[in-house]
Amino acid sequence: MKKIALLLTLALTFSCGVLKKDKDGYNGTWILQNKSGGFTGRTTQPDQEVKLVIKNDKIKYFENGKLVSEDVFKVEKAKVIQSTEPQDVIVSKKLMKESISVQGDTLIISQQCYDCYTFMYTRK
Repeated sequence: MKKIALLLTLALTFSCGVLKKDKDGYNGTWILQNKSGGFTGRTTQPDQEVKLVIKNDKIKYFENGKLVSEDVFKVEKAKVIQSTEPQDVIVSKKLMKESISVQGDTLIISQQCYDCYTFMYTRK
């Protein structure tokens, strides 16, 4: 099942072409729509509002309007499991390695391990 989720993620990534930052980059307020992956490879919608606020080099994570975490980060090109080409990766002392991309009003963040999750956000 986890292989199916990984293949679906790869298919989405490659069928849409190379994902690039839009004109606003990653800055903005993003609302979690779903996450997929994990051991079972299933896709789930959040039970509560999950929001990311990205501004320049800071990322804030909110659940139901309450600040859960805040961190300074930078984006670098690095090897990822979803592609043979280097992609944008979030680099931080607190966060695990995650790839990040934007297509239109969709932000995609993928943790970099085979049983980890891919998070799909839409711009608010």
